[in-house]
Amino acid sequence: MQAKKANPEKTKNPEMLTLDSTYRIGNRSFIVEPVFKEESSQTLGEVLLRLMKSESEKL
Repeated sequence: MQAKKANPEKTKNPEMLTLDSTYRIGNRSFIVEPVFKEESSQTLGEVLLRLMKSESEKL
């Protein structure tokens, strides 16, 4: 799975920042509720990808 850079205009949409998302990696599903600092240097996608890869490596 590769991270995709989102359109900066779309990531500023407050409604999109409150929606849960489901990601599948292999046979695992990750249900994500976004809670993050808006002033972070990382995008939400980068943070999620890092966390999901870390969790997958534990298996």
